[in-house]
Amino acid sequence: MEIDEFLKLEEKVTKMVGSAKLVKEENRKLKLEIEKLRKVSSVNDAERSEIQKKVTALIELIDSIEK
Repeated sequence: MEIDEFLKLEEKVTKMVGSAKLVKEENRKLKLEIEKLRKVSSVNDAERSEIQKKVTALIELIDSIEK
């Protein structure tokens, strides 16, 4: 192999390493975002459950008043 071919190969490897670093960083950011969204979803689920309980209790109260 000539020196030119080695330089081209080195350039390609350097670019691939740079790309891999970018992908790893993006992956890290996406994992953090997913974790945030899971927490928000969990809070929303808890709130939804609490609202359902209150609505059910109100419906039962209305039913008992009507009887």
